[in-house]
Amino acid sequence: MDWILIVAGALLGYLLGSVPVGVLATAIYGVDIRQVGSGRTGATNAWRAAGLKAAIPTLLGDALKGAAAVLLIRYGATAFLPGTGEIATAAAASLAGAGAVVGHNWSLFLGFKGGAGGITTAATIVAISPLIGAVVCLVGLLLIWWSRMASIGTYSVSVTSLGCALVFSIAGLTPWPYVIFGLIAYLAVTISLSRNRQALKDGEERVITLW
Repeated sequence: MDWILIVAGALLGYLLGSVPVGVLATAIYGVDIRQVGSGRTGATNAWRAAGLKAAIPTLLGDALKGAAAVLLIRYGATAFLPGTGEIATAAAASLAGAGAVVGHNWSLFLGFKGGAGGITTAATIVAISPLIGAVVCLVGLLLIWWSRMASIGTYSVSVTSLGCALVFSIAGLTPWPYVIFGLIAYLAVTISLSRNRQALKDGEERVITLW
């Protein structure tokens, strides 16, 4: 029965992650976020498209969908499959979270386009492991503050998630399946940020401004 939970986790995560919060939030103000700035659907571009009034709900929604996928699959394991082992539950939660990041970046409802996955990755790893999540969020926030570039913060979140999952797993602090989330999130973010890496090399990457 463990495989049912694991498959369900991946599918649930992908479907929740695919919800285009940024598109919905900016559409309220008559703006199509996909036609503004980077064309991505995350909070940073929602800010550019329609200001804080759209960016805040986008940020909260993108965070919630990843965390919700993890919490729902854990609840399902406890409520409906009480015999599920710790490793299987951890694997299902990890794939639910990873599915949410993949769904956010390549949404089923947007022709497999979307965001870069930074906020979804950060919130999801907090739900998966608050210990890892605390480190990830601290590193991400510090690098965004230092660089004023969302792409650097986003990339650091994925790298730190994978690195901490590996280190903490080896140290016996967290279950090894959390590495699955870290790896998939890292790959999803890295692929989505390919344009940004080139812009950084060319010195043309956008900075975050308050106006």
